[in-house]
Amino acid sequence: GITYLDHAGSALFPESLLKAFTDDLRNNVYGNPHSQNISSKLTYDTIEHVRYRILQHFHTTAEDYTVIFTSGCTAALKLIAESFPWIPEGTRQPSSRFCYLTDSHTSVVGMRGITASMNVLSVPVKPKEILLAKSRLPAEEQNCTTPHLFSYPAQSNFSGTKYPLSWIQDVKSGKLCPIRIPGKWFVLLDAASYVSSSPLDLGVHQADFVPISFYKIFGFPTGLGALLVNNQIAPLLRKTYFGGGTAAAYLAGEDFYFPRKSVAERFEDGTVSFLDIIALKHGFDALEKLTGGMEKIKQHTFTLAHYTYTVLSNLKYANGAPVVRIYSDTDFSNPDVQGPIINFNVLDENGEVLGFSQVDNMASLHNIHVRTGCFCNTGACQMHLDISNEDIQRNLQAGHVCGDNIDLVDGRPTGSVRISFGYMSTFEDAQNFLNFIIATRLSKLDTEIPFQSVTKLTTESVPDDHLSFKSADELSPILQISDREPQNNPSDTGTTGSWQPPEPEAESIRAAVSKTAVPTCRKGGKPITVAKIYLYPIKSCSEFEVTEWPVGNQGLLYDRNWMVVNQNGVCLTQKQEPRLCLVNPSIDLKQKIMVIQAEGMDPISVSLEDTTGKEAVICESKVCSHRVKTYDCGERIAGWLSTFLGRPCRLIRQSSDIKNKSHQKNTKGMSSATNISLSLVNEAQYLLINVASILQLKEHISARLKEPLEIEELIQRFRANIVISAPESFEEEEWAEISIGALQFQVVGPCSRCQIICIDQQSGERNKEILQSLSAARGRKTNFGIYLMNQPLRSSFSNILSVGSQVLPVLKENTEIQPPTSSEEKCSG
Repeated sequence: GITYLDHAGSALFPESLLKAFTDDLRNNVYGNPHSQNISSKLTYDTIEHVRYRILQHFHTTAEDYTVIFTSGCTAALKLIAESFPWIPEGTRQPSSRFCYLTDSHTSVVGMRGITASMNVLSVPVKPKEILLAKSRLPAEEQNCTTPHLFSYPAQSNFSGTKYPLSWIQDVKSGKLCPIRIPGKWFVLLDAASYVSSSPLDLGVHQADFVPISFYKIFGFPTGLGALLVNNQIAPLLRKTYFGGGTAAAYLAGEDFYFPRKSVAERFEDGTVSFLDIIALKHGFDALEKLTGGMEKIKQHTFTLAHYTYTVLSNLKYANGAPVVRIYSDTDFSNPDVQGPIINFNVLDENGEVLGFSQVDNMASLHNIHVRTGCFCNTGACQMHLDISNEDIQRNLQAGHVCGDNIDLVDGRPTGSVRISFGYMSTFEDAQNFLNFIIATRLSKLDTEIPFQSVTKLTTESVPDDHLSFKSADELSPILQISDREPQNNPSDTGTTGSWQPPEPEAESIRAAVSKTAVPTCRKGGKPITVAKIYLYPIKSCSEFEVTEWPVGNQGLLYDRNWMVVNQNGVCLTQKQEPRLCLVNPSIDLKQKIMVIQAEGMDPISVSLEDTTGKEAVICESKVCSHRVKTYDCGERIAGWLSTFLGRPCRLIRQSSDIKNKSHQKNTKGMSSATNISLSLVNEAQYLLINVASILQLKEHISARLKEPLEIEELIQRFRANIVISAPESFEEEEWAEISIGALQFQVVGPCSRCQIICIDQQSGERNKEILQSLSAARGRKTNFGIYLMNQPLRSSFSNILSVGSQVLPVLKENTEIQPPTSSEEKCSG
């Protein structure tokens, strides 16, 4: 089964919640709450009951707080920034300040964009600075009424550190000053992460603003949050826009508007998401029934985190080096200062960080779901990983952006791995995770010295029914583990003609290529030849091997022109549906058809002729981060694929509409004006691998497997277009460009492999050892093969790629290959 360890990202919903909610919808009619009929009155009354239930959950009442429904915590934060009674710079009064803890979510930091537009200064404050700010203002300055806003998280979504709730009263009373400036401080408590696993008593800790997202607590519904506003500040809030349901009266022809008296109705523009709000009632019911309340959830989740932290922090390699580096401000000894979040990076035996993408890929093979990156908290990421402001800017220039899988730049991590527990988490979840770390890091074969490739890669640039709930009492023996000293955590697809760009464009490509590498031809040695050619007409389906094949402007003709999508139009790959590898397409150029076969199914054919402009409906689809125009191939093939795969799906084809420029790539080293057209590939037009490299890798993998893999099976797993036979293993990683006959290609980077290589292309079965072996063999990275782009230069020769053709490489001056920059995993689909 699945081990889900991203409860800080989203809780999982229990089946009982969905059943109660759907039963409610079957038995009642809920109308628009702005209407006055019976069904609408029922909706309105139910929403008001849910508001009361929310206040009750946080131990307060409608006398002290108002619940304003929003689309989530982020929308609530934006509302605060827009409506807070700021006093801008340049007035006679002292101006306001927006002060926030650097260990804050992006959505909090983003409020400064709004305050800046209002001419209000924003001041970031580090956690240590707050702890040292224990001084009152002089009495004469305490009388100033200028409003300032201080925001901090009740719990860091990065490390799980719980910041003192006592800060709320200390800041509001003037006992604690975030920055020394006259005025009255209000407090915004970002509670989104905290309330998912801890009780919050607003009767004691009376923050002025408390934004939350309900999916963090219940898992369902998503897209619904709330802002809890202290009624003492509510009358001071300003609002300019007014939407449906917020007006007591207004005139369309004159500037007259009078708001509704209720604070909630004044700020809830338009019709609220009333069915989702009704679902909250069932969320609270399910939570109480399954867990017995937030205090028990707090103890239960902390117990699991404490146990996991204790074992994880004491794992050592044979040489005594730690297996992980944990990023924490606490020793996980007290649930009042530490939440159920563990943030870490995996290290090798030499203390070098393994990239988080590699850890994520390996975890996925063990059906363990974790979160990686910086978790929308750059401030905490910088603080714990010692990343400077200049590093962030350099990483951006190197191609790294938030949310991508570029995990190391110059050997230094750009992010980390986070696991988090929720009320559904079990002791088995913690054990599964720890067993995964132990199995992948502490086996003898994992600690072998990896063989060295020709190129030293040192620089990188650019749910089920509810799970059984275990109370804290049931898990109490875990807490008896003795605490040790905490670790010191420092656009035409259907033609075979060659692409003929205007001559100046071709010249600019030549010039750009010449600037990126000093052409040094490979000298001496045995000749390099093309050994095999494969195309993959349907993305992520089986290969079609040929001995010679025409080349178009997007790569091999018909390579990845089609893809399978689910009922929502989302691309399916072998990651989600391994049986795609059992779908065997072949191209018959003479009959102009693609024949598709699979075991137990009658063959079916699809025309190669493009039906764009006839009856086809053009729509936009996504391949990784790229938008592509596609059209559906009809009911017949959709039914065939759905029957074989056992799930609703359809076949779509990339449109050859020449106006479609959505799936192009501006390649590194080429002119900025040169965009290369791509089919439905992830990264580049071609993927090349070397038989010699396969053979060397095979030796390493065979030692780990009970039954050694055949060379042909390994080649199929790496899903290359061009397989070459070269004398030296991994010498392809030294190349800047190559020529094959009249065709010229630029090398655009290495292919960083994902879990698809773990899938046997003949059976669809997974073997998680393959990716792990590749990582061990390549020295912590999973690069194998190189991406190529066909340089669109004029040629009087036919553009045909043939087996047996000689390959003439041009060496790079700098032998370090830079991987393509993308926000998606690189793999050959």
